[in-house]
Amino acid sequence: MDYKQVNDYEVISMIRENDDDARDIMYQKYLPVIRKGASKYFFDVKKHGVEFDDLVQEGWIALDSAIKSYRESYDVLFYTFAKYCIDNHLYNYCKRLNNKKNYVLDNADFDCDLTETKDFKVGSSFLEEMISEETFKQMKYLFNIKDSAVLELRYNGFSYNEISSLLDIPLSTVDGRLYKIRKYLQSYYKNWY
Repeated sequence: MDYKQVNDYEVISMIRENDDDARDIMYQKYLPVIRKGASKYFFDVKKHGVEFDDLVQEGWIALDSAIKSYRESYDVLFYTFAKYCIDNHLYNYCKRLNNKKNYVLDNADFDCDLTETKDFKVGSSFLEEMISEETFKQMKYLFNIKDSAVLELRYNGFSYNEISSLLDIPLSTVDGRLYKIRKYLQSYYKNWY
Protein backbone atom coordinates (compact mmCIF):
# COMPACT_ATOMS: atom_id res chain seq x y z
CA MET A 1 0.00 0.00 0.00
CA ASP A 2 1.25 3.46 -0.87
CA TYR A 3 0.76 5.36 2.38
CA LYS A 4 1.64 8.67 0.74
CA GLN A 5 -1.65 8.55 -1.16
CA VAL A 6 -3.75 8.12 2.00
CA ASN A 7 -5.97 11.07 2.90
CA ASP A 8 -5.06 12.02 6.48
CA TYR A 9 -8.43 13.61 7.22
CA GLU A 10 -10.41 10.53 6.25
CA VAL A 11 -8.10 8.32 8.31
CA ILE A 12 -8.37 10.65 11.33
CA SER A 13 -12.16 10.51 11.22
CA MET A 14 -11.98 6.70 10.99
CA ILE A 15 -9.59 6.60 13.97
CA ARG A 16 -11.98 8.75 15.98
CA GLU A 17 -14.63 6.11 15.24
CA ASN A 18 -12.29 3.50 16.80
CA ASP A 19 -11.14 1.88 13.54
CA ASP A 20 -7.96 -0.01 14.44
CA ASP A 21 -6.98 -0.55 10.81
CA ALA A 22 -7.06 3.20 10.23
CA ARG A 23 -4.75 3.71 13.22
CA ASP A 24 -2.30 1.20 11.76
CA ILE A 25 -2.42 2.98 8.40
CA MET A 26 -1.67 6.32 10.05
CA TYR A 27 1.19 4.83 12.06
CA GLN A 28 2.72 3.26 8.95
CA LYS A 29 2.40 6.52 7.03
CA TYR A 30 4.13 8.56 9.73
CA LEU A 31 6.76 5.99 10.70
CA PRO A 32 9.41 7.64 8.46
CA VAL A 33 8.68 11.05 10.02
CA ILE A 34 9.03 9.58 13.51
CA ARG A 35 12.24 7.73 12.65
CA LYS A 36 13.75 10.86 11.14
CA GLY A 37 12.89 12.87 14.25
CA ALA A 38 14.24 10.14 16.52
CA SER A 39 17.52 9.93 14.60
CA LYS A 40 17.89 13.71 14.93
CA TYR A 41 18.02 13.45 18.75
CA PHE A 42 19.43 9.96 19.27
CA PHE A 43 23.10 10.88 19.52
CA ASP A 44 22.34 13.52 22.15
CA VAL A 45 20.58 11.08 24.50
CA LYS A 46 22.20 7.70 23.94
CA LYS A 47 24.67 8.56 26.72
CA HIS A 48 21.69 8.31 29.09
CA GLY A 49 21.02 4.71 28.06
CA VAL A 50 18.16 5.63 25.75
CA GLU A 51 17.69 3.29 22.82
CA PHE A 52 16.52 4.36 19.39
CA ASP A 53 13.28 2.41 19.90
CA ASP A 54 12.59 4.50 23.02
CA LEU A 55 12.67 7.65 20.92
CA VAL A 56 10.45 6.03 18.29
CA GLN A 57 8.03 5.13 21.08
CA GLU A 58 7.97 8.75 22.19
CA GLY A 59 7.23 9.66 18.58
CA TRP A 60 4.22 7.31 18.59
CA ILE A 61 2.97 9.02 21.73
CA ALA A 62 3.30 12.41 20.05
CA LEU A 63 1.52 11.19 16.90
CA ASP A 64 -1.32 9.77 18.96
CA SER A 65 -1.63 13.08 20.79
CA ALA A 66 -1.63 14.96 17.46
CA ILE A 67 -4.42 12.73 16.13
CA LYS A 68 -6.52 13.35 19.24
CA SER A 69 -6.01 17.09 19.38
CA TYR A 70 -6.05 18.07 15.69
CA ARG A 71 -8.96 20.19 14.49
CA GLU A 72 -9.54 21.23 10.90
CA SER A 73 -10.22 24.75 12.14
CA TYR A 74 -6.47 25.08 12.89
CA ASP A 75 -6.01 26.07 9.22
CA VAL A 76 -2.86 23.97 8.90
CA LEU A 77 -2.25 20.64 7.20
CA PHE A 78 -2.34 17.62 9.50
CA TYR A 79 1.09 16.57 8.23
CA THR A 80 2.58 19.89 9.35
CA PHE A 81 0.78 19.71 12.69
CA ALA A 82 1.84 16.09 13.32
CA LYS A 83 5.45 16.78 12.34
CA TYR A 84 5.53 19.76 14.70
CA CYS A 85 3.99 17.72 17.56
CA ILE A 86 6.46 14.86 17.05
CA ASP A 87 9.49 17.14 16.86
CA ASN A 88 8.37 19.20 19.85
CA HIS A 89 7.67 16.12 21.98
CA LEU A 90 11.04 14.55 21.13
CA TYR A 91 12.83 17.82 21.84
CA ASN A 92 11.19 18.15 25.28
CA TYR A 93 11.82 14.48 26.08
CA CYS A 94 15.52 14.86 25.28
CA LYS A 95 15.71 18.15 27.14
CA ARG A 96 14.35 16.44 30.27
CA LEU A 97 16.93 13.68 29.90
CA ASN A 98 19.78 16.16 29.61
CA ASN A 99 18.55 18.16 32.60
CA LYS A 100 21.13 17.94 35.41
CA LYS A 101 18.64 18.09 38.27
CA ASN A 102 17.75 14.39 37.85
CA TYR A 103 21.37 13.26 37.57
CA VAL A 104 21.53 11.68 41.04
CA LEU A 105 18.37 9.60 40.63
CA ASP A 106 19.09 8.66 37.03
CA ASN A 107 22.53 7.32 37.93
CA ALA A 108 21.67 5.74 41.27
CA ASP A 109 22.45 2.07 41.71
CA PHE A 110 19.52 0.38 43.38
CA ASP A 111 20.68 -3.06 44.39
CA CYS A 112 17.63 -5.30 44.57
CA ASP A 113 16.72 -8.81 43.57
CA LEU A 114 14.04 -8.57 40.90
CA THR A 115 13.00 -12.18 41.35
CA GLU A 116 11.83 -11.47 44.89
CA THR A 117 10.30 -8.04 44.46
CA LYS A 118 8.36 -8.39 41.23
CA ASP A 119 6.20 -11.49 41.75
CA PHE A 120 3.16 -9.79 43.23
CA LYS A 121 -0.40 -10.55 42.27
CA VAL A 122 -2.03 -8.68 39.44
CA GLY A 123 -4.90 -7.63 41.68
CA SER A 124 -2.59 -5.07 43.22
CA SER A 125 -1.05 -3.89 39.98
CA PHE A 126 -1.67 -0.50 38.43
CA LEU A 127 -2.94 -2.13 35.25
CA GLU A 128 -5.93 -3.98 36.62
CA GLU A 129 -6.90 -1.26 39.07
CA MET A 130 -6.64 1.67 36.70
CA ILE A 131 -7.41 0.43 33.21
CA SER A 132 -10.69 -0.90 31.91
CA GLU A 133 -10.72 -3.65 29.28
CA GLU A 134 -11.78 -1.23 26.53
CA THR A 135 -9.11 1.33 27.44
CA PHE A 136 -6.52 -1.44 27.55
CA LYS A 137 -7.39 -2.56 24.01
CA GLN A 138 -6.98 0.99 22.71
CA MET A 139 -3.84 1.62 24.75
CA LYS A 140 -1.95 -1.35 23.28
CA TYR A 141 -1.56 0.56 20.03
CA LEU A 142 0.44 3.29 21.74
CA PHE A 143 3.36 0.95 22.31
CA ASN A 144 5.66 -0.94 19.97
CA ILE A 145 5.06 -4.66 19.51
CA LYS A 146 7.66 -5.73 22.08
CA ASP A 147 6.30 -3.46 24.81
CA SER A 148 2.75 -4.35 23.85
CA ALA A 149 3.47 -8.08 24.30
CA VAL A 150 4.89 -7.51 27.79
CA LEU A 151 1.97 -5.23 28.68
CA GLU A 152 -0.63 -7.75 27.53
CA LEU A 153 0.96 -10.62 29.44
CA ARG A 154 1.23 -8.53 32.61
CA TYR A 155 -2.35 -7.34 32.26
CA ASN A 156 -3.48 -10.95 31.98
CA GLY A 157 -1.86 -11.91 35.27
CA PHE A 158 1.56 -13.27 34.35
CA SER A 159 4.41 -12.58 36.77
CA TYR A 160 7.67 -10.96 35.70
CA ASN A 161 9.41 -14.35 35.77
CA GLU A 162 6.70 -15.96 33.62
CA ILE A 163 6.84 -13.13 31.08
CA SER A 164 10.62 -13.41 30.98
CA SER A 165 10.53 -17.12 30.21
CA LEU A 166 7.58 -16.91 27.76
CA LEU A 167 9.16 -14.15 25.67
CA ASP A 168 12.71 -15.42 26.20
CA ILE A 169 13.97 -12.03 27.39
CA PRO A 170 15.91 -11.09 30.53
CA LEU A 171 13.99 -10.18 33.66
CA SER A 172 15.54 -6.72 33.61
CA THR A 173 14.07 -6.13 30.13
CA VAL A 174 10.60 -7.04 31.39
CA ASP A 175 11.06 -4.63 34.28
CA GLY A 176 12.36 -1.89 31.98
CA ARG A 177 9.49 -2.18 29.53
CA LEU A 178 6.86 -2.14 32.27
CA TYR A 179 8.62 0.78 33.93
CA LYS A 180 8.45 2.73 30.65
CA ILE A 181 4.75 1.89 30.30
CA ARG A 182 4.06 2.98 33.89
CA LYS A 183 5.87 6.28 33.34
CA TYR A 184 3.84 6.92 30.22
CA LEU A 185 0.59 6.11 32.00
CA GLN A 186 1.49 8.28 34.96
CA SER A 187 2.15 11.26 32.72
CA TYR A 188 -0.87 10.58 30.52
CA TYR A 189 -3.31 9.95 33.37
CA LYS A 190 -1.92 12.30 36.02
CA ASN A 191 -5.09 12.30 38.06
CA TRP A 192 -4.74 8.57 38.75
CA TYR A 193 -1.68 9.04 40.91
